Order: sequence, then C-alpha cells, then structure tokens
Amino acid sequence: MYDKKTLITKYIKDRLSKLEELGKKYSEDKINKLADNLVAIDKPLEEIYALVDNKFSYQARKISHNNYLASLKEYYLSNIDKLKKKNNCYLLSYNEGTKILEQAKVTTIKKEKNYDYVAINDGFGYRKENSKENDYELIMSDIAYLMNIPYAKTYRMFDEKMEPIGIICGSMDKKNEKFLNLEEAFSFIKEESNKFMLKSKVTNYHDRNIKNGITEVFESSVVKESIDYVLDLFACLPDITEENLEELKGSYLKVKIFEILTNSLNNNLENYGIIINKTEKRYTYEFAPTYNKCVTKNERLSKDETICNFYIVDKEDIINILFKNYYKYIKEITNLIIDNNVTMYKIIDKVTKEHLEFEEYKNYKEILKYNFDKFERIYKESNLEPLSNEIRDTNNNKYLFRIAPYLDNYDFEAFDETIENKGSIMLVGALGIVLVVTIVIIGFAIYIISKVEV
Repeated sequence: MYDKKTLITKYIKDRLSKLEELGKKYSEDKINKLADNLVAIDKPLEEIYALVDNKFSYQARKISHNNYLASLKEYYLSNIDKLKKKNNCYLLSYNEGTKILEQAKVTTIKKEKNYDYVAINDGFGYRKENSKENDYELIMSDIAYLMNIPYAKTYRMFDEKMEPIGIICGSMDKKNEKFLNLEEAFSFIKEESNKFMLKSKVTNYHDRNIKNGITEVFESSVVKESIDYVLDLFACLPDITEENLEELKGSYLKVKIFEILTNSLNNNLENYGIIINKTEKRYTYEFAPTYNKCVTKNERLSKDETICNFYIVDKEDIINILFKNYYKYIKEITNLIIDNNVTMYKIIDKVTKEHLEFEEYKNYKEILKYNFDKFERIYKESNLEPLSNEIRDTNNNKYLFRIAPYLDNYDFEAFDETIENKGSIMLVGALGIVLVVTIVIIGFAIYIISKVEV
C-alpha cells in the first residue's frame, strides 16, 4: 500500500506529464517539496488532488498566455521594415476591425499634466504614458466597433524593437468644427442659449451637484434625474432641431449600455463630448466619438456598481432605468447584444488577451462575463418588446460584416465537441454578389464562432 506522499507525488507527476510547458518548470526537488507541503494539509486525497489541478491549471494558462504575447511580438517584428529616417515609432491601430501597423513620426507640440499634445503624420492627438489602464483604450475601441459605437481613433505606440511606449488618442477637432466636452458644453449653453427656463433648470442642477464630487446614491429617481440632466443639456443647445436632439439622446444612451457592459468608469461629464458645426449662422451638433474609457476598476466600487455623471450607482438600477424610460433609444443596441452576446463576448476575449498581462486579462474577462450575464438576465425579466424581424435581420447582418475582420485576424480554435455542430458551410462568392450569399456568410460565421474555445 502506498503512503500519502507517494500517492500525491504520483498524481503531481501524472498531471505534469500532460502539461509539457509546465513540466519543464518542475524539477524532482520542486515536486518533492510541493508533495511535502500538500501532505502537511489535513485534507482527504480527493481535495488535495483538486488543489493540484487548480494550481497547475492556473500556471498552465499563464504560461500559454505569456507564450501568446511573445509570439505576437515575434510576428510583429517579422512584419516590419526598419524605421525610415523621418519616422520615430510604429503605430498599431484598428480600422473597422482590421489591424494596421504603420511607421509614423510623432512630434510633441505641447506638454500637459497627463498627456502630450502631438502631431501624428498629417493629424493630431493626445499621447499618454504606457500603463495598464491605458492598455484598455485599444480594447475599448474594438468593443465599441463591435457594438457599432463610434470611438476616437486610438493607437498603441511601439519603438523600433516593438516595445510598447504609449497610447495615442486622435484629436476630434476638424476644420470648421469645435469639440466640447459636456462641462464645456454647459458653459457654452450659459453664454449662447436663449431657452431661459430650461437653461435655468440645468444650471441649478449642475451647480447643486458639481460641488459635491462623486457621491453614492440608492434612489432610482436620483439616477434618472442625472441622466435627464444630460438630455436637458442637449435640449438647451442653441438652434438644435428636434431631429438633431433625438440623435444626440440616442448616441448618449447607447454609450451608457457600452459603459455598463465594459465596466468603463470614466463616466463623468468631462468624458463625453459634442462636436459643433456652425454654418450659415446656425449651429448643428453631433455626439463625439466615445473616448477616454480606460478606467475599468475603482477601489471605491464593487463589481455591482458604476459611475453615472455625478453619482456612484448600482448597475442593475441603471439598466432597469434605461429599459423602463429610454428603451426606444437603446432598442437596437440592446437586441444586437442579446442576439449576439456569445460571439461578441468571445471576440472581446480574444482582443483583450492580446493587450493585457495574464492576471489583468483573467480578472477583466470575469467582470465582462458578469456584466453580460447581468444585462441579459435583466432584459429577459423586463419583457421588453423585441425589434421587428426586418430591423433585427438588418441589425444582425451588419454585425456579421463587422466581425469578419476578426475571423481573419484571430485563430479561433475548435472546441468542445459536445457543442451542437451548426454545419460546416464554405464562404464563397465575390464582393459583387455579397447579397446573394448573405445566408452562406451567416451560416459560416455561426459555425466558426460556435467552435471558439472559451
């Protein structure tokens, strides 16, 4: 009969034999020491075996993740040319889901406290330091693209050895246009708007709340009032038409969904904006692309909380408020997410893995899953009216074309054979006959995504 240590040692070696990369890191001495530590634990063998499984599973996944990041760097190195004399960095960005790696000359124009205002080839932007938080800028830009939400042009900077050296967010100022965040828009309204009653309402609300900083609230009415403040702010804009107002409302409310799902917490009024265009002495407006969504955790907040303008609020509370009061504005994005949550989550997982170290990636993946599950549960409990079949089909078909670049960019491994086989359908035909083969494209996409390894 074997003693306890012999059985544990045998189990450790058996597990290591199936984990080649991990096995290389365990010498006989290290195995023996681990077995001694486990023997000292006063638990049944079955529980000790579970501890070994959990420990090795975590370590194996970490090694695999680090190998993936290393191979990605090697791939980039093998696909770049030496920097030209006028260029000083490489920029990685995404254009409609497709990775673009290009040489660039980035020149600092003005230094600010948290960023440098820079010239980038023919444009301008804001350079931030390399940091774990700023890694999320590229992740957020991809998630926004999948959800059909405009996001500010975002780049990761690399030096000549493909070492990351920072993040650049493109400037949203264009000729004949002016970008204002919502705090600046408030000042603009105080100076320009002639809607005296409504302007007085938003001024009183703003001045009453801005002096308190971010505070925690539990009353749904207060959360709704905070959202309505932004919608009233839009209504105060000089010359705004009803159609333009509805566009701004819809864009802002869709971003609230995006923030909840991605755990974005930079949700104060300085991190939303409008773009003003003045032609023939009249103003027109558009909601600026989403930006500065890099903060995904805050020590003050639990996983069930987020920030909405002036307040810390419960995610479930704000989702219910959005569904109950503003569903007409968020119906399309809600149904897009509910219909495609499996494919969307798995693509987001691939994108996230590419930009984060293992522990950060693992934690963010868990909170993403938590948020997506919460959103779907509340939707089902709310018994909301779905989209018409025609609009839903159009919505989902556009989504399928957005995910196409990801199917090219990422190697989606086959997984669990117990998952229902949707059928292997080949994608055929040329761009000119894309409408004819839409059904084929849908079938192929469903098959590929259904086979992705979680």
